[in-house]
Amino acid sequence: MALEQIPPDSEYVTVKDGHLSRNGSRVRFWGAITNMPRANMPDADLVAHVKRLKDLGFNLFRDYWQSQVDFGFNHEYSKGDGSLSDRNDFLLATLKKEGFAIWGSTLNNVGHATAADVSIINDPATADAWKQTVASQGTDKRWEGTFEGMRIACLARIWDPRLHALGIARMKERADHVNHYTGLRVADDPMFALWELHNEEWWFGRMMGGQFTQLPEFFQKELYARWNAFLKKKYGAEQRLKDAWLGLLPGESLDKCTVLLLPLRSDVSSRPQRLALGAGHSAGIDQKYGPDDFNRTRGGDVIEFLLGLVIQHKKAENDSVASWGKSMRLAPKIWDTGIGYELPQQYLQQHADAIAHCTYISGFHHDPTYRRFPWFSGLEEPPRMAWNDPWIEHNRMEGKPYLVYEIQMTNPSKYRAEFPMRVASLGAIQDWDCVNWHIFGPVHHSSEKRPYDKAMDYDASFIDHPQGLHYQHDEVQSSAMRAAAEIFKHDLLAPAPHPTTFIFGKKSLYTMRMIDYAGIGKDFMPTTYRYGMRLLIDPLRDGDEIIGPVVHSRAYESDPIRPTDEITYDWHRGYLLFDAPAAAMYTGFFAQYGSPSVAFKNGVVVRDIVIHNPPEIAYPVKNDEMYVEVAVVSADGLPLARCSSAVVSAVSTSFNKGFKLDESKLRGEFIWCQEKNRGATVSVGEAPVQVARVGVTLDLPMLKGMGYVERDWNMEKIGEGRLTDGVLKISADKKIFYIELKRMPGP
Repeated sequence: MALEQIPPDSEYVTVKDGHLSRNGSRVRFWGAITNMPRANMPDADLVAHVKRLKDLGFNLFRDYWQSQVDFGFNHEYSKGDGSLSDRNDFLLATLKKEGFAIWGSTLNNVGHATAADVSIINDPATADAWKQTVASQGTDKRWEGTFEGMRIACLARIWDPRLHALGIARMKERADHVNHYTGLRVADDPMFALWELHNEEWWFGRMMGGQFTQLPEFFQKELYARWNAFLKKKYGAEQRLKDAWLGLLPGESLDKCTVLLLPLRSDVSSRPQRLALGAGHSAGIDQKYGPDDFNRTRGGDVIEFLLGLVIQHKKAENDSVASWGKSMRLAPKIWDTGIGYELPQQYLQQHADAIAHCTYISGFHHDPTYRRFPWFSGLEEPPRMAWNDPWIEHNRMEGKPYLVYEIQMTNPSKYRAEFPMRVASLGAIQDWDCVNWHIFGPVHHSSEKRPYDKAMDYDASFIDHPQGLHYQHDEVQSSAMRAAAEIFKHDLLAPAPHPTTFIFGKKSLYTMRMIDYAGIGKDFMPTTYRYGMRLLIDPLRDGDEIIGPVVHSRAYESDPIRPTDEITYDWHRGYLLFDAPAAAMYTGFFAQYGSPSVAFKNGVVVRDIVIHNPPEIAYPVKNDEMYVEVAVVSADGLPLARCSSAVVSAVSTSFNKGFKLDESKLRGEFIWCQEKNRGATVSVGEAPVQVARVGVTLDLPMLKGMGYVERDWNMEKIGEGRLTDGVLKISADKKIFYIELKRMPGP
């Protein structure tokens, strides 16, 4: 088919002044991660899916990579033939029609290497050995899926020339795919606002853990040859290396290229490397070595070598991708997702166009003496978005868009209504550009009359303990997310005005003890929530520097915490407050607020709060809790006094009918403790979901005269009216999901 004309530059998302921009204006994305379609799925189902995402306030779609294996390989299809490629393309085109941007992750999972791929580069000297190695690994599950996820063989893609070239060639096939519904090549389509080269490789951490010693000997020897070449280039002569390292291990020789890639992060046996290199088959072959067995210089050289290797590989991929089409040239490219709490990994991402991190947090607490046990609220302690070490608070770099590629709070969680507002708050303080929510879930049949009246999905394949990371059937969290979406997309909260900058030089970057920021990292979270924070790693300078005020962890207990004039964390009384011209929001334990009403500077007053618990709800909201989220936010970016539309959310909590825990078996202290929590779930329950409904009166004098529509969970209209006196009364007897308000003509 003929290709459509490539659109003008103004339609593409680019980076301007350190943020995402389109047509000269900043744009922020509130994204949904969801399952891609199945083959032969009707158009109507996909159209309804997109409509649902739009109704919930999303404006970006992170195309889910799970079903993308044939996308870009078996992509010769006829428009409307019902193939998976056809359905994928129809969904993307429908999203585009509805104004969505796409976070492109279709470059992930580009298949397997086989012996037949040996000709991808012309190197006769290694061809036979490479073919034999690849062919011999066919039944080894660690090898299966050369370019996918956490497979061991994925490590070698960074340094093996054939795997490197093969991966780029497969990515190019994806880029050249033509969507028959848009008429554009993937590489040229402006709906792709961001390009993700890889998802959660965790390459540096896995290498530092020694996983490369599980690779076939051919790939290990390639790695060790590069390591020894790096040392020869840096030190020139073996004696200079010995002087710098204070000696070598038995059997090691730079002249013979038998220097082991040690130390690693923890104590590891030198045996695999010695066998591969022939470095002293007798002396110390079973010796274990750790970071403390070597001087600082040797450990720093390992880090410098590995970082140089992966940065060189990623830059080559980045430059190739940028040459394939207009979108791939103009839109920012993310080199990897998944950094965790590692300084070198942050340094890697610092080279890309944008920086991407994630976090997940649990709604359970493991300590039976905790006042809200078995549930956990982040509003009754100093703010953080992690159990211990920060994951998304600290790694915002000035001049680079900051993207949260995945985020979610587990469900069940009694106090999850707060989480979207905590995300919106941190996103404002740190001036983020994109948040992706994991995971919306599969496409429903459009013929279903009320497709979302199903039980909440508590199970994410965890062992006997529900820690679902799903919100498709969660009315409570989705209502809070709907209001938070407007706050985030429209910049309704100001960022921290003078963020503190932490700068790390080469002595920290190339030091084993600083991989996890050592003790300095304890100050990241309190500083971020008080002043905002930026992070920079600069290997051109020797030492570190902090520019701006720092809150040390022991001084983290003051209350309330106000990073800006518009955001208040009162963790003594258990609430988070937004008080801005375009947003009025209270979330927390209203029984502890100390006043019968909440008055905001923009004129909004929240009063007469009641909560009605259904008789069969598993964990009712108690009178000494009165846990609630209430938000009134502009939907067009203007202050409430001048906005043309607004959104109101008022929710508390919910559980599946019949949900039951054995609280005595809750022992895990954070989200990934499924083994410790084995057997804690007696029953995940069933539909109908038991929702604690909120009643509240809102004084909205600035919205006087607006018309309003009450929507239920399936977006059906269940009430409407007009704010003739500027007062909106929400009844706890009605199943209200959220309320839309719009200016109306006339008096």
